[in-house]
Amino acid sequence: MATTSNSGTNKLAERIISDAEAEARTAREEVENVSLGIQRESDKTVSARRAELKSQRETAVKSLISGYLTRASLDAKKDALGKKRAVIDTAFTRAYEATFSLGEEARKQICTRMITHHAEGGEAVAPAAADRAALAAIIAAMPEKKLTLSKDDAKIDGGFILLGDGYEKDCSFRSLLDTVRDAEETAVYQLLFD
Repeated sequence: MATTSNSGTNKLAERIISDAEAEARTAREEVENVSLGIQRESDKTVSARRAELKSQRETAVKSLISGYLTRASLDAKKDALGKKRAVIDTAFTRAYEATFSLGEEARKQICTRMITHHAEGGEAVAPAAADRAALAAIIAAMPEKKLTLSKDDAKIDGGFILLGDGYEKDCSFRSLLDTVRDAEETAVYQLLFD
């Protein structure tokens, strides 16, 4: 009987061990499934974060490149505009310098037009030294304007200054050219660069 009892105990122990091994396999499978799920979630999160960081990096690179291109374009336009401005400045400087090579009759005609246009009557005319003789003749030919020739020359290269009661009008060749420049600079720009 002790043998039987021993054999029954062995079977019981084997069954307990078999059940324990089955429970251990089930628990291990559950742990492996949970672990695989965690690994998949982790991989998915890492992949999403990598994609997000890659997108942010690409956006930042594009933004930097776009900024550099915009600045380079603006710098190039500014440089070109500066060069065009220099060409226009040179053109008007040469035009001003060309007034000094005008003959006496051409200078006299310019002064006559400016006196006709600007003199209201009764002013003193302070001439440029180069135009004193021409302005004396112009004033003599326009007695109705009641202009007087100043005994002092104006410190200008050409033309004259009108001195009235409480006002002064700059009718120098420089002032005339500045007025022409203000009115015609856009047209000159278009003529030269369009």
